[in-house]
Amino acid sequence: MQGWYLLYCKGKQEATAKMHLEQRQIACFLPETEVERLKGGKRVKELQPLFPNYLFVRFDPHITPIRSIRSVPGVSSLVKTDGQITPVETSLVVSLRQRDVASSSMRDLPEVGDRVRILEGPFAELEAVYAEPDGETRSMLLLQLLGKQQRLSMDNLSFGRL
Repeated sequence: MQGWYLLYCKGKQEATAKMHLEQRQIACFLPETEVERLKGGKRVKELQPLFPNYLFVRFDPHITPIRSIRSVPGVSSLVKTDGQITPVETSLVVSLRQRDVASSSMRDLPEVGDRVRILEGPFAELEAVYAEPDGETRSMLLLQLLGKQQRLSMDNLSFGRL
């Protein structure tokens, strides 16, 4: 019976697997989200898989042999439940397709001087000031501690705008 199934792909090979499957006339869906990263000190928006290493494919296992799916470049295996491939609820795929994942999940970095709240770690719930990017995934924050302003490097996901 035709349905949506979940593929596990080799590391960062989702797009390769999708391209080869679509060449074989197999419908694919790769949910992506737009993220803002720092590259060379500049903010760059790029698309990344919402579920890294996973790809949804629509086929009928009674018509399309499973080995022809598994042999596609970039594919590691089909996801199984109790040793059997199981279709994913169509409503899940439909809702993922309808949702504007790119705009709702984008991570905006604050501007220099913006106030932020630390979300995790030993300084959780404290306020700080965004100072500057510190590599691709970290930022420098200015934190008032013991009457002095301290510079603190934190992961970009560990703080949020006020």
